[in-house]
Amino acid sequence: MLARNPGPNTILTVHGDSAARKVIGRALAREGHAIIEAADGQTAVRLARAHRPDIIILDAALPDMNGLELCAYLRTLPYVTHTPILFVSDRLGAHYVAQALDSGGDDYLRRPFTSRELKARVRALLRRAERKGKQTAQPVLRLDASTRCVQIDDRCAQLTATEYQLLEHLCQLPLRHHSAHDLLEALWGYPPHSGDTALVRNHIRNLRRKIESDPQHPRLLVSLHGRGYMINAIVEGARADPSPAIHSRDADKSL
Repeated sequence: MLARNPGPNTILTVHGDSAARKVIGRALAREGHAIIEAADGQTAVRLARAHRPDIIILDAALPDMNGLELCAYLRTLPYVTHTPILFVSDRLGAHYVAQALDSGGDDYLRRPFTSRELKARVRALLRRAERKGKQTAQPVLRLDASTRCVQIDDRCAQLTATEYQLLEHLCQLPLRHHSAHDLLEALWGYPPHSGDTALVRNHIRNLRRKIESDPQHPRLLVSLHGRGYMINAIVEGARADPSPAIHSRDADKSL
């Protein structure tokens, strides 16, 4: 539910307890923030995609998934990659706090807490995010179909025909995950749910070697287990129409 009073920042509170959500929401609304509430993980993902919140306040226990799992998943989404996430929980112990931070959380607030402490933590996270935002801009990919060259910020990479078609296809919908089988069907012409997914993995690996500054820790061509591959960048020059299928299923295997 979107709060009526607009504010300079949008805050998404994710908590299974409606009373707790309202307490958090009222405290932060007094600071002038717009409050969005989610009672479960799936709703949180949908609202994060729609509203691009400036900060997320996340309960450790949700009715449909573990808060740690939700946090880790949110960190794979390009529109909340750098969004501050504040865990609130009544779980004690350094071990759980460490797990929350390792999953992608920025801070951890134990319940019960005062509204004054909550607001102070939120202000600190917003200040940190503002400084980081000034220092780190989202990378830009510029595609040139005539030369099969891709420019990543201030450097260029020359791609093979297959690598370029694969990258261009992923860039058609940069916020969408593409499974290996979807790519086999769209680019190599395989029937649905057939073909060897190792073919896709090999080309993804080769592509990352060319476009990523650190291929072992990709930030442009990211993947999520069970969902597929996604481009995490601002894309320029991708054609609006899909790339033609790679008719030779063995194309560029050795390149």
